[in-house]
Parts: sequence; C-alpha cells; structure tokens
Amino acid sequence: MKTVLEVFDVDMKIGDTVKIKVFIEPEADRFAINLGKDDFDLALHLNPRFDDDEDGQVIVFNSKEDGEWYTEQREDSVLFEKGEYYKFCITFLEEKFEIKLADYVLEFPNRSSMDIITFLSVQGDVRVKSLKFD
Repeated sequence: MKTVLEVFDVDMKIGDTVKIKVFIEPEADRFAINLGKDDFDLALHLNPRFDDDEDGQVIVFNSKEDGEWYTEQREDSVLFEKGEYYKFCITFLEEKFEIKLADYVLEFPNRSSMDIITFLSVQGDVRVKSLKFD
C-alpha cells in the first residue's frame, strides 16, 4: 500500500485521542491507519478492505512486534462507502484502543501494552483531510 501520511515523534500517551478525517477514493481497494513505535512495532493496525478474499468488505485489526504480525481480528458489521468522508476518533487507553466512527464504536486490545505512541501512518486509497491530536 502506498503511504499517504507518516508522522514520527508523535507524543500520544494513555488517554490521548487522535482524530483523522479521510476521503476514501472512489476506486479504493483498502486503506490502513497505524499507531505504534514505528512500522515494525504497531500497537494498532486498522485496515478497512472493500474486497477481501475471505470476507468481502471487512475491517481487519492487527498489531505487529519486531516486524511479526499477530493474529488478525476481523469486524464485518461496519461498512464504508467509496467516495465518502469518514472521521476516525481513536483513543489510546491502557488496555485497548477505542475507535469512534459516526455510528459505531469499535475496540481493539493494546496487545503489546505500549504506554506511548510515537508513530502514526495512513496508507492506501485515501486522502487525509485533517489530523488533530487531543
């Protein structure tokens, strides 16, 4: 996937929230929002896919340590539309990540027990319209 945005030296601590507004390209296949220490150590990999080989339209969650992926977690109840804007409010909590969308709240465990996030990236078939840390 192409990298759309990469931010280093992020200073997200437990309780902080990042708000990311994206426009999903009309011909999108997939995109990803990643939070962690770097591209080899990700506490959160949020990867909406429009035509997954196994599940069709699905959100794949995962985490990575030392470049090795953990087991995927899949969520198929949230559907995104191509050619639309979406706002992701991701709150970094001690035990989990809470991802708020307009009509849904999703959760993914903080498997690696990270206590600080220093890296954020957005990849794939989207354009980032805004980024804000709270």
